[in-house]
Amino acid sequence: MSADATMLYVTLYRIASKDVGRDLFGTSASLAQEAFRRASAGASMPIVWFEVPLSGSPRFDLHVAHGNADLHEHAPFAPDAMDGHGDLLNWYASEPRAGGGLALAYDVGDGRIGAPAVHANVNAVEAFDAEGFFVHVGRPEAAALYRDFEKQLPQGWRIWYFGVHPGRPGAPVRVDCFVGESLRRAYAAEPARFEEDLRQAGFAVEGSVARRVGAEVAASPFGMELQFDILSDGALGKTVGVSAQLPLAMASTAHQLWEPAGGAAQLMEFAVDSRAADA
Repeated sequence: MSADATMLYVTLYRIASKDVGRDLFGTSASLAQEAFRRASAGASMPIVWFEVPLSGSPRFDLHVAHGNADLHEHAPFAPDAMDGHGDLLNWYASEPRAGGGLALAYDVGDGRIGAPAVHANVNAVEAFDAEGFFVHVGRPEAAALYRDFEKQLPQGWRIWYFGVHPGRPGAPVRVDCFVGESLRRAYAAEPARFEEDLRQAGFAVEGSVARRVGAEVAASPFGMELQFDILSDGALGKTVGVSAQLPLAMASTAHQLWEPAGGAAQLMEFAVDSRAADA
């Protein structure tokens, strides 16, 4: 990993941890930097997310993604690239592939960086070789679990990324689904439909909670994503992640998101108003 990439990471870290570093990031700084170093594929600067909660106990997840074009341009990779996933990288770059690249996700706040999650960002590409991916991450049997889940997705859901979480209890297969705008509006108008679609996907829900949370997120001005864990027996885990995606912006104008009329400020106000977070 180049010195420039390390410097950029440190800069991002300082921005993300401003004013909350001691509570959220302070004790994990060295561990997070080690995770970033291990996540390098020796290519250009990867995309980095610092994932933090809006409420609840502070935790720190670090996501590092390498884009499609970068992986193809810089192949072949050494066996230890991307925390020992060089074989996966070379398979991905062995022929033209659609999608958004590969990512590692570390549970830094839990001290688990020995077995990061591995994700393929497919962005709803139908032809992606999921079977090949699972073979190269050492979970060939997980392909069937993924395909079975894919078959029962409600109309209007698109798979954004999928992968494995070997460091988490039960080593689940993670699948992230993006909900189309027209369906999101339908959920806002008819919350019971969100509950029905969750059940179609195989997730057992308590109606009142699902309807309230689903309707509130669906009614917000932000894109809606749902994240599921598929267990070894094919059942879905007991929780589902519901994310409200911020609107994208160029780096030069990103600060505008946090101004009073900006998208990020609106999201924070929505989180407070819906009692998902305090002020």
